[in-house]
Amino acid sequence: MTQKTKTLPPFWHRTPPAVFPCLLGLLGLGSAWRRAGIVWEPIPAWIGEALLLIGAIIFIAAFLSYLAKLCLRPSVIFDDLKVAPARGAVTAGSMCWMLIAGALMPYNLEVAQVIWGAALVLQLVYLILVIHSIWQSGLSLSSVTPVIMLPFVGFIVAATFGVPMGFVALSKVMLVVTFPFYIAVLWLSFRNIDIEKMPPPVRASYAIILAPPTIYGIAGASYWGLGAFIPFWIVAVIGFVVGLGAWRWLTTGGWNPGWGAFTFPLTSFASIMIDGAALDYSLIIHVFAAATLALACLVVPFVVYRTLKFWAIGKLAQATGAAIV
Repeated sequence: MTQKTKTLPPFWHRTPPAVFPCLLGLLGLGSAWRRAGIVWEPIPAWIGEALLLIGAIIFIAAFLSYLAKLCLRPSVIFDDLKVAPARGAVTAGSMCWMLIAGALMPYNLEVAQVIWGAALVLQLVYLILVIHSIWQSGLSLSSVTPVIMLPFVGFIVAATFGVPMGFVALSKVMLVVTFPFYIAVLWLSFRNIDIEKMPPPVRASYAIILAPPTIYGIAGASYWGLGAFIPFWIVAVIGFVVGLGAWRWLTTGGWNPGWGAFTFPLTSFASIMIDGAALDYSLIIHVFAAATLALACLVVPFVVYRTLKFWAIGKLAQATGAAIV
Protein backbone atom coordinates (compact mmCIF):
# COMPACT_ATOMS: atom_id res chain seq x y z
CA MET A 1 0.00 0.00 0.00
CA THR A 2 1.51 3.30 -1.07
CA GLN A 3 1.43 6.25 1.28
CA LYS A 4 -0.13 9.37 -0.16
CA THR A 5 2.12 12.40 -0.38
CA LYS A 6 1.06 15.06 2.09
CA THR A 7 0.46 18.40 0.35
CA LEU A 8 0.28 21.85 1.87
CA PRO A 9 -3.02 23.76 1.84
CA PRO A 10 -3.08 26.67 -0.64
CA PHE A 11 -1.69 30.03 0.42
CA TRP A 12 -5.04 31.54 1.29
CA HIS A 13 -5.84 28.65 3.63
CA ARG A 14 -2.73 29.25 5.74
CA THR A 15 -2.10 33.00 5.58
CA PRO A 16 -1.12 34.16 9.09
CA PRO A 17 -1.38 37.76 10.36
CA ALA A 18 2.37 37.50 11.07
CA VAL A 19 3.06 38.22 7.39
CA PHE A 20 1.86 41.84 7.77
CA PRO A 21 4.35 43.48 10.22
CA CYS A 22 7.41 42.96 8.01
CA LEU A 23 5.50 44.32 4.99
CA LEU A 24 4.55 47.36 7.06
CA GLY A 25 8.28 47.76 7.62
CA LEU A 26 8.96 47.45 3.88
CA LEU A 27 6.43 50.19 3.11
CA GLY A 28 7.96 52.24 5.92
CA LEU A 29 11.37 51.80 4.28
CA GLY A 30 9.97 53.18 1.04
CA SER A 31 8.54 56.17 2.92
CA ALA A 32 11.91 56.78 4.59
CA TRP A 33 13.68 56.73 1.21
CA ARG A 34 11.09 59.13 -0.19
CA ARG A 35 11.91 61.50 2.70
CA ALA A 36 15.63 60.99 2.06
CA GLY A 37 15.18 61.97 -1.59
CA ILE A 38 13.65 65.27 -0.47
CA VAL A 39 16.21 66.10 2.23
CA TRP A 40 19.28 64.87 0.35
CA GLU A 41 18.67 65.93 -3.24
CA PRO A 42 21.39 63.78 -4.89
CA ILE A 43 19.40 60.68 -3.87
CA PRO A 44 17.23 59.56 -6.83
CA ALA A 45 13.51 59.89 -6.12
CA TRP A 46 12.80 56.56 -7.81
CA ILE A 47 14.35 54.54 -4.96
CA GLY A 48 11.60 55.42 -2.51
CA GLU A 49 8.89 55.10 -5.15
CA ALA A 50 10.16 51.68 -6.25
CA LEU A 51 10.27 50.38 -2.67
CA LEU A 52 6.75 51.67 -2.03
CA LEU A 53 5.50 49.99 -5.21
CA ILE A 54 7.19 46.67 -4.39
CA GLY A 55 5.91 46.80 -0.81
CA ALA A 56 2.37 47.62 -1.97
CA ILE A 57 2.29 44.77 -4.50
CA ILE A 58 3.51 42.17 -2.00
CA PHE A 59 1.20 43.47 0.72
CA ILE A 60 -1.89 43.51 -1.50
CA ALA A 61 -1.17 39.90 -2.52
CA ALA A 62 -0.82 38.91 1.16
CA PHE A 63 -3.91 40.89 2.17
CA LEU A 64 -6.03 39.28 -0.55
CA SER A 65 -4.77 35.87 0.59
CA TYR A 66 -5.83 36.63 4.16
CA LEU A 67 -9.17 37.98 2.91
CA ALA A 68 -9.71 34.75 0.95
CA LYS A 69 -9.00 32.81 4.14
CA LEU A 70 -11.63 34.87 5.97
CA CYS A 71 -14.13 34.27 3.16
CA LEU A 72 -13.72 30.51 3.63
CA ARG A 73 -14.58 30.89 7.33
CA PRO A 74 -15.04 34.44 8.69
CA SER A 75 -14.81 33.30 12.31
CA VAL A 76 -11.21 32.22 11.70
CA ILE A 77 -10.09 35.73 12.68
CA PHE A 78 -11.20 34.98 16.26
CA ASP A 79 -9.02 31.87 16.20
CA ASP A 80 -6.06 33.93 14.97
CA LEU A 81 -6.58 36.55 17.68
CA LYS A 82 -6.36 33.96 20.44
CA VAL A 83 -2.58 34.17 19.99
CA ALA A 84 -1.36 37.38 21.64
CA PRO A 85 1.21 38.46 18.97
CA ALA A 86 -1.48 38.22 16.27
CA ARG A 87 -3.46 40.95 18.02
CA GLY A 88 -0.81 43.37 16.90
CA ALA A 89 0.07 41.67 13.63
CA VAL A 90 -3.45 41.79 12.22
CA THR A 91 -3.65 45.57 12.78
CA ALA A 92 -0.43 45.96 10.80
CA GLY A 93 -2.60 45.14 7.78
CA SER A 94 -4.72 48.27 8.11
CA MET A 95 -1.58 50.32 8.83
CA CYS A 96 -0.12 49.09 5.53
CA TRP A 97 -3.15 50.51 3.76
CA MET A 98 -2.51 53.87 5.48
CA LEU A 99 1.04 53.95 4.17
CA ILE A 100 -0.19 53.02 0.70
CA ALA A 101 -2.64 55.93 0.93
CA GLY A 102 0.25 58.20 1.89
CA ALA A 103 2.30 56.90 -1.04
CA LEU A 104 -0.54 57.71 -3.46
CA MET A 105 -1.05 61.31 -2.27
CA PRO A 106 1.33 62.92 -4.79
CA TYR A 107 -0.38 61.03 -7.62
CA ASN A 108 -4.10 61.09 -6.81
CA LEU A 109 -5.31 62.75 -3.62
CA GLU A 110 -8.93 61.60 -3.99
CA VAL A 111 -7.99 57.91 -4.27
CA ALA A 112 -5.58 58.32 -1.37
CA GLN A 113 -8.35 59.84 0.78
CA VAL A 114 -10.68 56.92 0.04
CA ILE A 115 -8.01 54.34 0.95
CA TRP A 116 -7.08 56.33 4.08
CA GLY A 117 -10.70 56.45 5.22
CA ALA A 118 -11.24 52.74 4.52
CA ALA A 119 -8.01 51.89 6.38
CA LEU A 120 -9.15 53.95 9.36
CA VAL A 121 -12.46 52.08 9.48
CA LEU A 122 -10.62 48.76 9.20
CA GLN A 123 -8.30 49.83 12.04
CA LEU A 124 -11.33 50.58 14.21
CA VAL A 125 -12.84 47.17 13.39
CA TYR A 126 -9.56 45.47 14.27
CA LEU A 127 -9.38 47.41 17.54
CA ILE A 128 -12.87 46.23 18.52
CA LEU A 129 -11.99 42.64 17.61
CA VAL A 130 -8.75 42.82 19.59
CA ILE A 131 -10.52 44.23 22.65
CA HIS A 132 -13.15 41.48 22.33
CA SER A 133 -10.43 38.84 22.07
CA ILE A 134 -8.64 40.19 25.15
CA TRP A 135 -11.90 40.31 27.07
CA GLN A 136 -12.75 36.72 26.12
CA SER A 137 -9.33 35.40 27.05
CA GLY A 138 -9.34 37.11 30.42
CA LEU A 139 -5.94 38.71 29.83
CA SER A 140 -4.45 40.06 33.04
CA LEU A 141 -2.39 43.23 33.33
CA SER A 142 0.63 41.11 34.21
CA SER A 143 0.74 39.68 30.67
CA VAL A 144 0.59 43.00 28.77
CA THR A 145 3.41 43.45 26.20
CA PRO A 146 4.06 46.18 23.59
CA VAL A 147 2.08 44.16 21.00
CA ILE A 148 -1.07 45.68 22.52
CA MET A 149 0.20 49.09 21.37
CA LEU A 150 -0.30 48.35 17.67
CA PRO A 151 -4.11 48.56 17.59
CA PHE A 152 -3.69 52.12 18.91
CA VAL A 153 -0.55 53.00 16.93
CA GLY A 154 -2.55 52.64 13.72
CA PHE A 155 -4.52 55.77 14.58
CA ILE A 156 -1.27 57.69 15.10
CA VAL A 157 -0.03 56.50 11.71
CA ALA A 158 -3.28 57.71 10.15
CA ALA A 159 -2.79 61.10 11.81
CA THR A 160 0.58 61.60 10.08
CA PHE A 161 -1.34 62.10 6.83
CA GLY A 162 -4.10 64.21 8.39
CA VAL A 163 -2.99 67.63 7.11
CA PRO A 164 -2.49 66.79 3.39
CA MET A 165 -5.53 64.51 3.47
CA GLY A 166 -7.67 67.35 4.79
CA PHE A 167 -8.70 65.66 8.05
CA VAL A 168 -6.88 67.95 10.48
CA ALA A 169 -9.37 68.04 13.36
CA LEU A 170 -9.96 64.26 13.32
CA SER A 171 -6.22 63.60 13.24
CA LYS A 172 -5.59 65.90 16.20
CA VAL A 173 -8.25 64.06 18.19
CA MET A 174 -6.65 60.71 17.38
CA LEU A 175 -3.23 61.93 18.53
CA VAL A 176 -4.57 63.23 21.83
CA VAL A 177 -6.92 60.33 22.62
CA THR A 178 -4.40 57.56 21.91
CA PHE A 179 -1.61 59.07 24.00
CA PRO A 180 -2.87 57.89 27.44
CA PHE A 181 -3.27 54.33 26.10
CA TYR A 182 0.31 54.43 24.80
CA ILE A 183 1.63 55.57 28.20
CA ALA A 184 -0.40 52.90 30.03
CA VAL A 185 0.76 50.03 27.79
CA LEU A 186 4.33 51.34 27.91
CA TRP A 187 4.33 51.38 31.71
CA LEU A 188 2.75 47.91 31.99
CA SER A 189 5.13 46.48 29.38
CA PHE A 190 8.19 47.64 31.31
CA ARG A 191 6.68 46.46 34.56
CA ASN A 192 6.12 43.00 33.10
CA ILE A 193 9.62 42.48 31.66
CA ASP A 194 11.17 39.24 32.85
CA ILE A 195 14.66 39.40 31.37
CA GLU A 196 15.61 35.81 32.15
CA LYS A 197 12.37 33.89 31.54
CA MET A 198 10.79 35.78 28.63
CA PRO A 199 10.71 33.57 25.46
CA PRO A 200 12.79 34.88 22.52
CA PRO A 201 9.77 35.35 20.17
CA VAL A 202 8.18 37.69 22.73
CA ARG A 203 11.35 39.71 23.28
CA ALA A 204 11.31 41.16 19.78
CA SER A 205 7.94 42.77 20.51
CA TYR A 206 9.70 45.24 22.82
CA ALA A 207 11.14 46.92 19.72
CA ILE A 208 7.60 48.22 19.08
CA ILE A 209 8.15 50.67 21.94
CA LEU A 210 10.26 52.74 19.53
CA ALA A 211 7.42 53.27 17.04
CA PRO A 212 4.98 55.56 18.93
CA PRO A 213 7.42 58.39 19.82
CA THR A 214 8.72 58.49 16.25
CA ILE A 215 5.22 58.65 14.78
CA TYR A 216 3.99 61.12 17.42
CA GLY A 217 6.97 63.32 16.53
CA ILE A 218 6.34 63.15 12.78
CA ALA A 219 2.59 63.71 13.14
CA GLY A 220 2.87 66.28 15.93
CA ALA A 221 5.18 68.46 13.85
CA SER A 222 2.37 68.95 11.33
CA TYR A 223 0.03 70.34 13.98
CA TRP A 224 2.17 71.89 16.72
CA GLY A 225 5.54 72.48 15.03
CA LEU A 226 8.96 71.99 16.62
CA GLY A 227 7.47 72.19 20.11
CA ALA A 228 6.01 68.72 19.52
CA PHE A 229 8.69 67.37 17.19
CA ILE A 230 11.86 67.92 19.22
CA PRO A 231 10.75 66.26 22.51
CA PHE A 232 9.61 63.12 20.67
CA TRP A 233 12.77 63.20 18.55
CA ILE A 234 14.84 63.15 21.75
CA VAL A 235 12.73 60.35 23.27
CA ALA A 236 13.08 58.34 20.05
CA VAL A 237 16.89 58.71 20.08
CA ILE A 238 17.01 57.58 23.73
CA GLY A 239 14.76 54.61 22.92
CA PHE A 240 16.96 53.65 19.97
CA VAL A 241 20.15 53.79 22.05
CA VAL A 242 18.52 51.67 24.77
CA GLY A 243 17.40 49.21 22.09
CA LEU A 244 20.95 48.94 20.74
CA GLY A 245 22.15 48.21 24.25
CA ALA A 246 19.56 45.42 24.56
CA TRP A 247 20.19 44.05 21.05
CA ARG A 248 21.59 40.72 22.24
CA TRP A 249 18.61 40.16 24.53
CA LEU A 250 16.10 41.14 21.82
CA THR A 251 17.63 38.80 19.24
CA THR A 252 18.36 35.81 21.48
CA GLY A 253 17.97 32.53 19.60
CA GLY A 254 18.33 34.04 16.13
CA TRP A 255 15.62 34.81 13.60
CA ASN A 256 12.00 33.95 14.32
CA PRO A 257 8.73 35.32 12.88
CA GLY A 258 8.54 37.79 15.76
CA TRP A 259 11.37 39.74 14.13
CA GLY A 260 8.73 41.49 12.04
CA ALA A 261 8.37 43.72 15.11
CA PHE A 262 11.82 45.21 14.39
CA THR A 263 11.01 46.50 10.92
CA PHE A 264 8.43 49.30 11.20
CA PRO A 265 9.88 50.85 14.38
CA LEU A 266 13.28 50.96 12.69
CA THR A 267 11.99 52.53 9.47
CA SER A 268 9.82 55.06 11.32
CA PHE A 269 12.86 55.93 13.44
CA ALA A 270 14.90 56.45 10.26
CA SER A 271 12.10 58.72 9.00
CA ILE A 272 12.09 60.97 12.06
CA MET A 273 15.89 61.14 11.98
CA ILE A 274 15.73 62.26 8.33
CA ASP A 275 13.13 64.87 9.29
CA GLY A 276 15.51 66.00 12.02
CA ALA A 277 18.34 66.24 9.48
CA ALA A 278 16.12 68.51 7.38
CA LEU A 279 16.35 71.10 10.18
CA ASP A 280 20.10 71.37 9.38
CA TYR A 281 21.20 71.75 12.99
CA SER A 282 24.34 69.63 12.68
CA LEU A 283 26.32 67.43 10.29
CA ILE A 284 26.29 64.74 13.00
CA ILE A 285 22.49 64.52 12.76
CA HIS A 286 22.76 64.03 8.99
CA VAL A 287 25.31 61.24 9.45
CA PHE A 288 23.23 59.60 12.16
CA ALA A 289 20.09 59.76 9.99
CA ALA A 290 21.95 58.21 7.06
CA ALA A 291 23.31 55.46 9.33
CA THR A 292 19.83 54.57 10.62
CA LEU A 293 18.51 54.41 7.06
CA ALA A 294 21.40 52.14 6.12
CA LEU A 295 20.66 49.90 9.11
CA ALA A 296 17.00 49.70 8.07
CA CYS A 297 18.11 48.71 4.56
CA LEU A 298 19.97 45.75 6.06
CA VAL A 299 17.36 44.59 8.57
CA VAL A 300 14.07 45.05 6.70
CA PRO A 301 14.83 43.09 3.48
CA PHE A 302 16.35 40.27 5.54
CA VAL A 303 13.26 39.96 7.75
CA VAL A 304 10.88 40.26 4.78
CA TYR A 305 12.77 37.56 2.88
CA ARG A 306 12.86 35.13 5.81
CA THR A 307 9.19 35.72 6.67
CA LEU A 308 7.94 35.27 3.10
CA LYS A 309 10.13 32.19 2.67
CA PHE A 310 8.69 30.71 5.87
CA TRP A 311 5.18 31.44 4.58
CA ALA A 312 5.97 29.89 1.18
CA ILE A 313 7.19 26.59 2.67
CA GLY A 314 4.13 26.40 4.93
CA LYS A 315 5.81 26.96 8.30
CA LEU A 316 4.78 30.52 9.18
CA ALA A 317 1.22 29.72 10.28
CA GLN A 318 2.40 26.84 12.45
CA ALA A 319 5.26 28.82 13.97
CA THR A 320 2.97 31.69 14.93
CA GLY A 321 -0.05 29.66 16.04
CA ALA A 322 -2.27 31.00 13.25
CA ALA A 323 -5.37 29.11 12.22
CA ILE A 324 -5.46 27.09 8.98
CA VAL A 325 -8.79 26.55 7.23
